[in-house]
Amino acid sequence: MKPVNDAKTALIIIDVQNGFLDPIHWGTTRSTPECEENIALLLKAAREHNKKQGEGAEAASNTVAVCHIHHHSIYPDSALHPTARVEINGKLVEAVQPQSFARPEPGEPVFIKNVNSSFIGTGLETYLKSQGIRQLIIVGLTTDHCVSTTTRMANNLRVISIASPTGELDEGDIILVSDACATFAKGGFDAETVHRVNLASLNEEFAQVVNTQDVLGLVFG
Repeated sequence: MKPVNDAKTALIIIDVQNGFLDPIHWGTTRSTPECEENIALLLKAAREHNKKQGEGAEAASNTVAVCHIHHHSIYPDSALHPTARVEINGKLVEAVQPQSFARPEPGEPVFIKNVNSSFIGTGLETYLKSQGIRQLIIVGLTTDHCVSTTTRMANNLRVISIASPTGELDEGDIILVSDACATFAKGGFDAETVHRVNLASLNEEFAQVVNTQDVLGLVFG
């Protein structure tokens, strides 16, 4: 994990959409109640960093690429199908739209997927390579599905790796923020257990699993 000024960084926000506010579709218990608050903190830190960079090519080279991943299911019964609606504060809204705190701002790319991986059927890999990204910060929903799959594929595809003239591989840094992602109970296991076991499986093999305060202090501090 490197300071943002030392490594071109992308914040990858996965599936923070209204459909996950459905009170029953995904289950009645969820892990990491602080998840949304922490995503908002990281998003704010990235945007504030970018505002300080000013304008011009030199400034752009040091900005954080804020990438929004949205799931549009091909299955009509999914809570993330483009026709799905969910009630929020007494009003029916489109389930595939981002939650209010995670709405993209102008200039922030949005990638639409219909499978677990953020890299299949999207331009995300091409975009990250074109921007010279060397560090990923991954957050979102859900830990064991789209977050896990995206983290594994980011590592396996070596989307932020570069080879030196001597052939040595610099793999960059993939950071998965443990308290800025969440999941639901399933298979007879409670939500926190599902969340923690999946993080443990990813840590030090596919990513560095850290918490929000680590990232705010070491990357954006």
